[in-house]
Amino acid sequence: MLIKSLTAATFAVALAAVPAQEARADAGDIVGGLIVGGLIGAAIANGNNGGGNRGTTSGGGGIPASQMGRDTQTALNYFGFNAGAVDGQIGNGTRQAIERYQLVMGFPVNGREYATYQYDQLMQAYYWGLNGGSAQTGLVGQPLLMAYRDAQLAPQQPQVVVVPAPAPVQPVPQVVAQPPVQTIIVPAPQPAASNK
Repeated sequence: MLIKSLTAATFAVALAAVPAQEARADAGDIVGGLIVGGLIGAAIANGNNGGGNRGTTSGGGGIPASQMGRDTQTALNYFGFNAGAVDGQIGNGTRQAIERYQLVMGFPVNGREYATYQYDQLMQAYYWGLNGGSAQTGLVGQPLLMAYRDAQLAPQQPQVVVVPAPAPVQPVPQVVAQPPVQTIIVPAPQPAASNK
């Protein structure tokens, strides 16, 4: 933005500082100028449309791409439903993939009405698969999706955790400090003298 401001200010100063001279042009010069100006204007317009917004729109429809669309396409492709390129656009290919997903999952099939619970189920299965579900089950693609669905539908059994009993603790001998023993010196008894 600063560069644009400096460029505009420099151009304005240059126009003000240099005296204007009379310019003469014939019809050919005017037509040539219009053609070159039109080409430059078209190039600028095409450059702005394709350059800065690649992350937010794609495709020919001009409908803004969404993160939900990208997530859906990524998860559908992960499970083998072939939603096409991950561009965030919910086009015909993505809708057909959603219909195939709905059919496999037993949901009402209508690629245009993709309910939130269907999206949530798809994304939870996708994250479960990425975070060890595939490695744990050895499954990929649609069988992995079905394993997730079946695990969600199965009645939940309470988890039993067996905790080993602690090992018996042997008492540790303790040293108790006692006051020092008092030594009393008692004189030895004298042998009794005999009177004989």
